[in-house]
Amino acid sequence: MSELSNGTSEEGPSSFDRRALDIIDRIPSGRVMTYGAIASLVHAHPRHIGRVMTQWADETHWHRVVYADGTPARCHGNSAADLLREEGTPMSGGRVDVRRARWDG
Repeated sequence: MSELSNGTSEEGPSSFDRRALDIIDRIPSGRVMTYGAIASLVHAHPRHIGRVMTQWADETHWHRVVYADGTPARCHGNSAADLLREEGTPMSGGRVDVRRARWDG
């Protein structure tokens, strides 16, 4: 298996990416985790989680990962906020109420 410059392999997610994706896959519908909370669990910087989300969004519930202030991911237009609302995630003013919706794994 050859390693690519972005830390992934031609065969799929790296072990780091897989650890992050496994956490994200466990976030229940209607709940969220922040980039920073996931980063703490995998001993990384929140931007590394952003890279994982960019690389593997099609493989996970990317919309359930939000910024610390509750702002949904800005990619894909407003689709993250729309998906979160559909799941019944507590929101106010376009942001997730992280205090009520946070999932700690």
